[in-house]
Amino acid sequence: MYHVQAQPSSRLLDSLHRQLRSSNDPTKKTDNLIAIAKSWRSHNGDTIFYYANAAKLLAEANNYPQGRAGALHHICVALRNKADYNGSMEAGLAAARIYDSLQLSAPKADLLLDLAQLHKDLSGSNNTEAYLDKAIAYAREAYNINLSLKDTTEMADALNMQGICLRDKSKQYNKRYYYDSAIICYDRAIALIENGTVGKHLLGKLYNNMSQVYNEYRNDYNKALEYLFKALEINKLNHYDLGISHNYGNISYAYTMLGKHQLSLQFAYKMLEACKALNNPNRMQNAYGQMYRSYKGAGNLDSALAYYILQDKLDDSLTNLSKTAEMLELQTRYETNKKEGEISKLTLQSEARSRNITWLLVGIGVLAGVMIWLSVLYRNMRRQKEEISQQQKRLEVMMKELHHRVKNNLQIVSSLLSLQTNRLEDENAIAVLKESQLRVQAMSFIHQRLYKTDNITTVNMREYLTDLAESLVASYGYQRDDFDLHIDVSREFLDIDKALPAGLIINELVTNSLKYAYKGVVRPMLGISLSYNTGTDSLVIDIRDNGTGLDPEKWKKAHNSFGKQLITALCKQLRATQQVQVENGTHFIINIPAQAA
Repeated sequence: MYHVQAQPSSRLLDSLHRQLRSSNDPTKKTDNLIAIAKSWRSHNGDTIFYYANAAKLLAEANNYPQGRAGALHHICVALRNKADYNGSMEAGLAAARIYDSLQLSAPKADLLLDLAQLHKDLSGSNNTEAYLDKAIAYAREAYNINLSLKDTTEMADALNMQGICLRDKSKQYNKRYYYDSAIICYDRAIALIENGTVGKHLLGKLYNNMSQVYNEYRNDYNKALEYLFKALEINKLNHYDLGISHNYGNISYAYTMLGKHQLSLQFAYKMLEACKALNNPNRMQNAYGQMYRSYKGAGNLDSALAYYILQDKLDDSLTNLSKTAEMLELQTRYETNKKEGEISKLTLQSEARSRNITWLLVGIGVLAGVMIWLSVLYRNMRRQKEEISQQQKRLEVMMKELHHRVKNNLQIVSSLLSLQTNRLEDENAIAVLKESQLRVQAMSFIHQRLYKTDNITTVNMREYLTDLAESLVASYGYQRDDFDLHIDVSREFLDIDKALPAGLIINELVTNSLKYAYKGVVRPMLGISLSYNTGTDSLVIDIRDNGTGLDPEKWKKAHNSFGKQLITALCKQLRATQQVQVENGTHFIINIPAQAA
C-alpha cells in the first residue's frame, strides 16, 4: 500500500539496511533500495530521491526493467513532494510505460494514484479544472484495475482520491453537486474498510476528508470535529505525519467557525510545526493559510495579514516552478543550438579557406570572395532572426510577470481594504470601502486572466464576466441557487485597453442592481450581454434586472454619485452612448462605436 505510509520504524530501517549490505544480487539490492525509498515516501523527499535514484542506476546497469520502473515511480513521488512537477511527470510516465510493457497491473494502479495526486497538486490554489479532471480519470482507472484484483484497500484509496478532486471542483466552480458526489465516494471507501479486515490505517485519511465536507458544505462543525479527532487518533497510532498535519489544520478551521479562536490558534500552530517537519511546500502553503484564517477570526489583523502575504508568496513560487523548469529547458536547447551553430560556423570557415586556396591556384579568387560574402550575410541574417525571436519571447515573459505583479498588488490592496472594514463602525464608510474593494477586484480579474494565458494583449470576456458577476453576487449575500444570472457573450475576446473600462462599467451597473434593485423581489434576475452589432460595427453592453426600477430622470441628474461619475467618464473615454429603459426592471444599454471597440 503506497498512499498512506507510517513513519518508518528503526527496526524496519535496520532490517532493510542489513539486507542491503549482505546481498550481492543486483536484483535484490535494487528491490531493497526501492523498499527503503518506499518507507520514507510520506516524510522526506530528499531521502526518497536518494535511494530511488541509487536503485535506478543499479537497475539500468544490470538491465532490470521492473526495478527501473519501481525506482522511477518513487522518483516521481520524491520530485512531486519537492514541487518539481515537470520532473515528477517525466519520471511517472516513464515508469508507466515500463509497467505496461511488463503487464504489471498492481504497481501500475499504485502509480496511477500518484499521478492523480500530481495533477491534483498541479491544479494549485486555483483548483484548475483541467488538472482535476485528469486526476479523477487516473483515480478511476486505478479503481478499475484494483477492482479486477479484488484489492479493497486500494479500491478505497482510489475512491478517496476521486472524492478529494470532486470536492476541490465544487469549491472553485460553485457547483455544489460535486460535494454530493464526493460524499458518495467517501462513504463507499469507508464502508469498504470498516466492513473488511485490512487497510484500517486508511480510516485516518477517510475520516479527515469526510470532516471537510461537514466543515465546508454541511456547516456542521461539531460533527466535523468528531470525525477529525477519530482521524487524529488513528494517524498518531500509525505515526502518519502528513495525515496529522491535515487533521490539525481542519480542527483549527472548525474551531474558527465555532468562534473558539484560542483553540483554533492552538491547532493552527500545531499544523505549522508539523508542516515544517515535513518540508513540503504545498503543506506549508496550507499552514500559512490556516494561520491567516485563525488570526483573522481572533481579530489580530496584523498577524493575519503577515501570514496572508507568506501564503501568497509561496503560492506564486509554486505556480512558477513548472514555468521556471520550462524556461530552463528552453535555455538549454538555446545553448545547445548556439554551440552547434558555432561548430558549423568553424567548419564552414575551414572549408572556405580550403576553397580559397584551390580557387587561387586555378585563378577564380573573385568568385570565392563572392561566395564567402553571401555565406556570411546568410549567417548574419539567420542570427539576427534568432535574436529577434529570443527577444520577443523574453518580452512576452516580462509582460506576463508584469501582469502577475499587478494582480498581486491589487489583491493586497483588496485585502487591506477588507481588513480595514473590520476596524470601522460607520455603515456608510464600510459601504464605500466595500465598493472600492470590488472595483479593485474587477481590475485584478483582468490581470489574472492575462498572466495565466498565452495571449498577453486580449482578455476572454466570457470567462472574465462570469468570474466578475459570480463574485459580485456572492459579495452582496445572494445564494447562487436562488439567483438567476444570465451571461451572454458573443464578442469573446477584447483588447485590454477596451476590456478594462468595459469591465469597470459593467462592475458599476451590476453593483447598482445588487444594492438597490431587488428589495421585495422573490427571485432576482440579472442579465449581462456583450454583443457585436454587425449593422453598425459597434460593441454593445446590455445590463438588465427584474428589480423595482429606477427613475431615469433622477439617474441623469445623479451628479454626486461616484459610480455615475465613473460610468460617465469611462463612456466618454470609449466614445460610448448610454441608454436607460425602465420596464419590468431596469435596462442599461452602452453602445461603444467601432473606432473605440
